[in-house]
Amino acid sequence: MIYKRETEISIDVLWGYREFKRDETPAPHVPFIQRHGVDEVTAYVQKHGLTPLELTVIKNTALLTDGNHRLVAAKRLGYTSVPVEVIMHFGSGVDMFYEHTLNRFKFIDPALESHLKSIFFC
Repeated sequence: MIYKRETEISIDVLWGYREFKRDETPAPHVPFIQRHGVDEVTAYVQKHGLTPLELTVIKNTALLTDGNHRLVAAKRLGYTSVPVEVIMHFGSGVDMFYEHTLNRFKFIDPALESHLKSIFFC
């Protein structure tokens, strides 16, 4: 079972749930796949705005599964919060993610827990 909600979440709260630290380690360049670095994404967000990031929650863990570049771009541009689609999975997540991705999920801290309760159990 999956529940989804769109919300705004503080960059400070989301920062610890990044799957990839694109501000520290750029994505690998693969010639046949178009990849955009943080600089290009920042320029795009500045011109066109920010589309929702994706935060996936499984049990008592969470991971920013889409939007790592956009989160860095938003922080560079002075955003304090960003639009996020929160996807809450009720299960183990093995049907949706590889084990190496599941191992990247981080335990939910009190700040995120409070926000999740407010949007799912209000």
